[in-house]
Amino acid sequence: MMVIGLTGPTGAGKTAVCRVLADWDGISVVDCDQVARKVVGKGKRCLLDLAVEFSPVIISADGTLNRRRLAQIVFTDREKLKRLNAIVFPHILEEIEEELAAARWRGDRAAVLDAPTLFESGADRLCDTIVVVTASPGIRQFRIMNRDGLSPEEAQNRMNSQQDEAFYVGRADHILRNDEDSAALRLQVLELMNRLGL
Repeated sequence: MMVIGLTGPTGAGKTAVCRVLADWDGISVVDCDQVARKVVGKGKRCLLDLAVEFSPVIISADGTLNRRRLAQIVFTDREKLKRLNAIVFPHILEEIEEELAAARWRGDRAAVLDAPTLFESGADRLCDTIVVVTASPGIRQFRIMNRDGLSPEEAQNRMNSQQDEAFYVGRADHILRNDEDSAALRLQVLELMNRLGL
């Protein structure tokens, strides 16, 4: 089974690429954002570790993670973001490996790891090829604001908390540029899958 790492800066369009790939028979998509949500679920060890590190204010009254509060703490301080990642990534990798094992058991031809922090988490070591989705900063900021209901400043803070585009492009085997419409992106994905023999 081929494992395809899909990454890129926030707002570039990884989710749009995954929607196209989900139409393929025998290809599964592992949404690492969903995996990250799962490992910080109510009562999970990872969530407790985060509360110890960043204070109980990150836990809502119902015992779930207050994502907005945690984001306010870590997205303006690179050291705190590094600490967050050091706590969360081992839990995420363990869950990803379980999902890949399930895809192999099903007989899937390929699995796509939709992973914003593919390199930072070490999940790139699980991949046979790396696909990076990029888009211009203005387009990305607009998408983030619409997607997450953020102000321009909050969206920019999210963008600033990540690596720059060169970081991703320099590690890519394939690059998808997503500055145009969905039809143009779909065509790029079709061409990529043809090159990969899928």
